[in-house]
Amino acid sequence: MKRKLFLGVILLLSANVLFFSSCEDDNDKPLAPSVKITELGSGHDSPNDKIGYAGSDIHINAEITAEGLIESITLEVHQEDGDFEFHEVYTDAKGLKSTTLHKHIDIPAEAPEGEYHLHLVVRDQEGQTGMAESELIIKPASENDDDGHDHDDEHDHDHNH
Repeated sequence: MKRKLFLGVILLLSANVLFFSSCEDDNDKPLAPSVKITELGSGHDSPNDKIGYAGSDIHINAEITAEGLIESITLEVHQEDGDFEFHEVYTDAKGLKSTTLHKHIDIPAEAPEGEYHLHLVVRDQEGQTGMAESELIIKPASENDDDGHDHDDEHDHDHNH
């Protein structure tokens, strides 16, 4: 009788160890990175107008969280019906769990006007990726109503005046 009880206890303990071990493995892997584009555009009409002008720049703000720690942030912009594209990899946030990305991207004067797709891809140190995407319209420089106003003052920047 004692032997059956002993074997039953051993079997029960083994099953519990196996069950709880498999549960812990599921929780060990961090969530994939999350990316949210909060602003994208020239800032002329609004900070999120999703419009850029050839020969000028656009700014992008994004909130990024990566439980597995950021490895790299890749920005890709490509023309919907054409060959023009832009690709940049940023590693200045490497090793961080979260960051606010704020970049100003120069649009070459020769960039054709039209519809573009923007992809912001975050890879964590576990090899997982998260992505946000947006539409972007590039207009010719002749439509840029830049009045000489410094639009950088519309954003939160540290100015030492």
